[in-house]
Amino acid sequence: MDIKSIIEKAVDESISAIAISEPLGKIVFINNAFLHFLGYTSKEEVVGRFANEFWIPSDYENNVIVSLSKTGSYFGELQAVKKNKSIMNVVAQFNISKSFSNEIQYIIFSFLENSNLKSISDTIRETENYYSQILDSISDFIFCKDTNFKMTYVNKACADYLGIKKADVIGRYDIPENKQEFIEEYHKIDSFVFQEGKQFKIEKEPHLGKDGLVRYFNTVKTPIRDQYGNINELVAVARDITDSEDILGKLKLITEITSDYVYTAKIIEGEIIADWSSGNLSKIIGYTVEDILILGGWIKIIHPDDLGIVGNRVSEILQGQVGVSEYRVFAKSDEVIWIRDYSKPLYDEFGNLSKLIGASKNITIEKEVETKLKESNERFKASLEASLESIYFLSVVKDVHGTIIDFVFNEMNEKGANNLGVPKEELIGKRICELYPINLENGFFEQYKQVFLTKQPLEQDYIIPDGYYTPGHFHHIVLPTTDGIVIYNRNISDLVAKNKELETLVQVTNRQNERLREYTYITSHNLRAPIANILSLCNLLKDDPSDQVLVQMVESSAQQLDHMMKNLNELLTIEKDSHSLVKKEIHLQKEIQNQLLLYVSDKSNQTKVDVIIPKDLFIFTIPVYFESIINNVLSNAFKYIADKSIGFIRIEANESDEFIILTITDNGIGIDLEKYRNKMFKMNSRFHPNIEGKGMGLFLTKYQLESLGGKIEVESQVDKGTSFLLFFPKIQRTNV
Repeated sequence: MDIKSIIEKAVDESISAIAISEPLGKIVFINNAFLHFLGYTSKEEVVGRFANEFWIPSDYENNVIVSLSKTGSYFGELQAVKKNKSIMNVVAQFNISKSFSNEIQYIIFSFLENSNLKSISDTIRETENYYSQILDSISDFIFCKDTNFKMTYVNKACADYLGIKKADVIGRYDIPENKQEFIEEYHKIDSFVFQEGKQFKIEKEPHLGKDGLVRYFNTVKTPIRDQYGNINELVAVARDITDSEDILGKLKLITEITSDYVYTAKIIEGEIIADWSSGNLSKIIGYTVEDILILGGWIKIIHPDDLGIVGNRVSEILQGQVGVSEYRVFAKSDEVIWIRDYSKPLYDEFGNLSKLIGASKNITIEKEVETKLKESNERFKASLEASLESIYFLSVVKDVHGTIIDFVFNEMNEKGANNLGVPKEELIGKRICELYPINLENGFFEQYKQVFLTKQPLEQDYIIPDGYYTPGHFHHIVLPTTDGIVIYNRNISDLVAKNKELETLVQVTNRQNERLREYTYITSHNLRAPIANILSLCNLLKDDPSDQVLVQMVESSAQQLDHMMKNLNELLTIEKDSHSLVKKEIHLQKEIQNQLLLYVSDKSNQTKVDVIIPKDLFIFTIPVYFESIINNVLSNAFKYIADKSIGFIRIEANESDEFIILTITDNGIGIDLEKYRNKMFKMNSRFHPNIEGKGMGLFLTKYQLESLGGKIEVESQVDKGTSFLLFFPKIQRTNV
């Protein structure tokens, strides 16, 4: 295991939460303790986010910034934000890691929960012992010095090299066998680190061992600051590079295995000149290193559009930065090749940039796939925006126990954002139930959870009530995805309105059909009496053609028949714009007298009829309905007193606040209301089978009165008679 792996393992197993960020705060590494303390389950949830998302802004934050800017470190108390948004008090330490050129490379911060302070001393001791064991397992030499250049710590590898026990090294400058000139050079560099507070890297540092051989080390010395920013010690990590040529050869071999080709270059006075490449270079671009030098350098085959990218990378190399760049080159065949180039500048023993090593890979196919994927994404976005539906992509949000507690917006089309009345950028990353609690109230959240958990789609209509940004009728389809759901939502308010219009048209058609049925019934039922009277009178005229009274009766019946036909025709005349029947003002007493003329016969001569109606009483109603209602009730009255030697019918009118009440009473055979009350006004209901009838008259009468806004009531006793109370609304100048 190399030193990097060992250190990463040590950091990962640390009981302190540790994170490393770029200078601007973007987190690039966290250990397991960080996840544990803040309640996260995977590093992917944290890496890539900014460190300030995990702290509560306060005066502490200002103290951290001031301390880091002045001393490069900070130690104190802060408030950390857990995944579930709860707050945790912690003791935190921040340190800045700088490059050789004194530029900030990383910010390292670690913390422990405040509740652990009582055991922090024990923890520190355990941690020191733990790290000491880890450092002892590292093959690189690690040692610390104080400001007097005396050793304060060495790891086992360093002590073994020096040939002295670890405890015996503490307090020494070096071993006696080492050259004094080497030691003096060490002290110069140590003084620079203490005075300037900067890291110093020695590419090739000599040391004379006990065996009398000089070995060379690549050494990095870094100042150690205490919690107040003071530098009392430095730490040095030294790697034996005596066999560096062999190591470089191995590195080239490994790089060739993992890359398409490797190369080296000299850095002379700010210019990078290639001096070696593995054979695969010519296979990929058709040129050798010598060919490229003849052409005038690598710059001559770079695609013009990518010269800026390469120029920026060259500037970084000359500043000592390791990095990667992607750019295009023209192959000897004029084919365009995409290259991904990893490169690292190297320093000589004097601290000057002298060499560059790199490994490159042909990523042309990868780029083609990337381009196709990008085009596919663009087509997807175009389709998303062109969709008639509002489309939302949401991912699940779980608590520390793995329970789904919400869904968060990941993506949506503009139509979806417009439908919610909020700009898209303000919705992305927000939780749906926090923004719109109605999803909890109407049960949508539970339905969404079931779609995700059962992988069963959901399709339904729903209504958004008034008071929300887009009220109306909607239809949505909810589909499960690997990490959440996608919702397709369509506004169907126009469709619902059109359906309601269609329903209204159907109702109008039904009303028209009903009126046609009424017309058919009224025609067959109401015309029967006047026609029978005319036929009866005509038979009488045969016996005495000169009887003028009979002639006048025939004429009166015919006129009433004509009047009834006009009203029947009006029943069928429906206004196109309102589909209504026209109401008219009717003189109540006169209309009742006209209706009675229809019953001139031998039977009516034996029946006494009293009409008690004020002469000035009018009803505003539909004439054909009125005639049908009166005709049905009067025909029943005359019909059911037929067996009486002396029949009696009384017609009287009274007024209430709302109605004109017309009461028609007879002394006929009556109705058993205890037996038939519930069937009184039902269609085809008959109560006296021995008397002719269809059972439609009272059903139609009730329907017509209720259509006018009125009602009908009945009082009856068997063998004593019946009273029908007809309630007509008082004059209202409107149509129905």
